[in-house]
Amino acid sequence: MHLKRNIFLSFCILLACQTFGQDTSLYLKPIPVFAKQDTILKLAMITATIPHYELQQAKLDELGAADVGDALKYVPGVQLRDYGGIGGIKTVSFRSLGAGHTTVQMDGNQIPNVQSGVINLSSFELFGLEKVAFSSGRAVDQRSSATAYLQANTIALNSKLASQPTKFRLGFYSNSMSINAYENGGLAQARLGKRFFIGGQFLLRLGSGTYPFYHPEEDGAVLRTRANTALFNYRWRTLLGYDHGKTKVTTSLSFNDNEQELPGAAVLFNPSNDQKLWNKDWRANLNHSFKKGKWVWQNHIDFNQNYTRYFDPYNLSLLGFIDVDYQQRNLAGGSILSKSFRFPAERIFIGSDVIASHLLSQTINGAPQRMQSNSVIGGATLFGKFKLDANLTAQFIIDRLGESVTGQERNYGKLSPFISLGYSPLKKATLRLRTFFKNTFRMPTFNDLYYNFIGNTNLLPEDANLFNLGVTYGVYKKRWTAEFSADAYYNRVTNKIIAIPTKDLFNWSMQNIGSTDIRGVEVGGLLSFAVREFRITTNTNHSFNESIDVTDPSSENYGDQIPYTPYYSSSNGFNVTWKGYGFSSNVLISGFRFSLNENNYANLLPGFVDLNSGLSKKFNLKSNELFVDLKVQNLLNKNYQVIRSFPMPGRYYQLRIKYTIKK
Repeated sequence: MHLKRNIFLSFCILLACQTFGQDTSLYLKPIPVFAKQDTILKLAMITATIPHYELQQAKLDELGAADVGDALKYVPGVQLRDYGGIGGIKTVSFRSLGAGHTTVQMDGNQIPNVQSGVINLSSFELFGLEKVAFSSGRAVDQRSSATAYLQANTIALNSKLASQPTKFRLGFYSNSMSINAYENGGLAQARLGKRFFIGGQFLLRLGSGTYPFYHPEEDGAVLRTRANTALFNYRWRTLLGYDHGKTKVTTSLSFNDNEQELPGAAVLFNPSNDQKLWNKDWRANLNHSFKKGKWVWQNHIDFNQNYTRYFDPYNLSLLGFIDVDYQQRNLAGGSILSKSFRFPAERIFIGSDVIASHLLSQTINGAPQRMQSNSVIGGATLFGKFKLDANLTAQFIIDRLGESVTGQERNYGKLSPFISLGYSPLKKATLRLRTFFKNTFRMPTFNDLYYNFIGNTNLLPEDANLFNLGVTYGVYKKRWTAEFSADAYYNRVTNKIIAIPTKDLFNWSMQNIGSTDIRGVEVGGLLSFAVREFRITTNTNHSFNESIDVTDPSSENYGDQIPYTPYYSSSNGFNVTWKGYGFSSNVLISGFRFSLNENNYANLLPGFVDLNSGLSKKFNLKSNELFVDLKVQNLLNKNYQVIRSFPMPGRYYQLRIKYTIKK
């Protein structure tokens, strides 16, 4: 106890910090307040008129995150749904909008999942990525297709393979964790003459993933072992590119093969879980862009095939087990045309996508098909002290339950506007006010519409109206940088899709009956300064969120906080660098939550503090670079729960090595 108390007291000062930054601001004289670039090594981009966060490679190294899901939990307003285990499923909810309202794209290409509507973020490794960006309101990446502008939130992943290298690059990566988990990967990229370039990368993840834990209902009396967490996963990606200034073409192919055990709920007297999951995913993309003057014409063709098999040998059903598989295919193509004016961010654009989706499974009567057309028209302009950004999206959808089933066709169309406005009232000070409104929706998934005994083909999309009002302020001096941001938001979700029981617990009904009011405030600050050869950076972000059920005033749950949404959460950190050495510490704090709709003591989940610290060293060996990083994860050694009955690992250690050869 004394050791834990001393460790906690030693690090409590870190609760007001997070991120690494430096002053690399660039000013353009005509309109400095919105054309200026943000620092590249921090988190919040305060020049944006919407909440926008970027994690560059240096920031990802500092966090020591294992995958994209781990990295995004430090973004203010993000709640990560983490079920534990080295291959555990991870999804995000931002400002209490579920994972179905967040789209994921790789190098501008959309990654679809019309079956369940969510993307497992643990399936995207950080090795090989240059940047992970998260934005609310609209897609920020100008390579995005028209479909990306539909969703409320966007996770944009930028890979190293998509950019033309200046020279041959070869890299190796190793990550070993004391919870019996290992990652090893490699990346190679080269130029083929002056115009072509080629690259490829692979990653192998494996291990048992077992770790000790104390069950929360046993008062720490018995040390148990978290089992059924084994993982064997390998993935690779290749990309061939052509870059001739005005014309750029890239084609990529990726494959992911995953076999894993699924750690079930840690229930007393039933420590074992025998569920397994298999995934085989193929993705192929072809992208073309042509520039002439200030015009840019972009085209893309994408193909995705996902195979999933789930096996539960001891399910409490009539058969006594579950063994199902799903095969999903998506084919998409589209084009977008844009013209810039004084600055790249000042532009107009118009584009459209056509997407065909198909699902096969023995558990669904028929073969669901979805045809959709997604279009967008919009633009952004800078005038004086203002920046205006707006777009209008249109979506038309046809759903069919297979060719052989008559009367099972459903058509849907919707227009959704977005508008944001930024204002800088002072000439010299970098003070900005920002606001935005967006109407968005989440289409019912194939599972919502067609799953046996559950599906409801009359479901309407979840409709959400998003409002945001914020202020940002920055001071940039020669030796120090300070930034502050604050946002207040209100979201109203109607036609919420929920499952309710009918005649028994094995038969449920999907209905549009839910409504939620979401209110919150996010406050963040950064301070970075240089003393001789030292660079010291502190950062803190705090989120306050009230998300209440307003479905039925006569219900006992009316006015209650929705499940797994803390009233308060915070991410903080501290970073020091000196002559290639680095010390970093990050603290994630979550307040109490409720695991079910009823806000009572039985459903209460206590808050938790997750403290991580580490030392790193970067060695420059002529044209080569070696990066070594040793981290202690969950320093306080608490088996906290993000999801009830799914305890996270206690204290464990992580050693990462990256070696890059440049010729």
